[in-house]
Amino acid sequence: MADYINDNIISQAYIHVEMDSLELQENFEKFKNRIREFTRTRTSFFLSPDTHVEIEFEKGSLKFRATVFGIIFFLMEGVAKYKDFREGIELIYSDAKRLSEYIISESLYETKAKHDNVIRLEALTGIIFSIKKVINQLEHIKHVTGGAMLALDIAKKIKKAKREIDKLLNNISKKNDRKFIKKDLFELANRLPLNPIAPKDETNTPTSLIIYRNERKQLL
Repeated sequence: MADYINDNIISQAYIHVEMDSLELQENFEKFKNRIREFTRTRTSFFLSPDTHVEIEFEKGSLKFRATVFGIIFFLMEGVAKYKDFREGIELIYSDAKRLSEYIISESLYETKAKHDNVIRLEALTGIIFSIKKVINQLEHIKHVTGGAMLALDIAKKIKKAKREIDKLLNNISKKNDRKFIKKDLFELANRLPLNPIAPKDETNTPTSLIIYRNERKQLL
């Protein structure tokens, strides 16, 4: 089994269209070669030449899936000049999303498929979307500790975020990637205050503060 299979899915484009064009059916191999070359060159440009591209084709009604595998740590090195982890993930997510959308657009152009020929299209961003989702959760929790929500309600959000982080870390393939992501998520979680501010005209009870702090501790 190739090493890249143990890497994380960074970007994926799935296309399923009806192949009404006789010309396309007769030139199926040429179409596959053009799409392979397009995917590899755009992946190298938008993400990294160190990523691996796998493309699967099925004939008949045309189905194919272009999957980009990569190592998060190496991708983050490529955006290291940016100021923080969150911004780096946002940039990789944006590039991964753009890449999958470009592959779909190019495929539709090559197949000359119109709306009524399209059965299914998907532009996915794999593990990067999951990381981005968790970052957004932690930043939202940090925001509401400033007086937008009671401590007991915030504790529920922290518990939910912890479940998402557990799921995320279990889905990250590479040990070094898990270690890297855990370190940066810890720094984000550690910004949550020990004493959240209650909303105006409301009070955090001693019991609710204990529950909040326990959930915060479990998160860390």
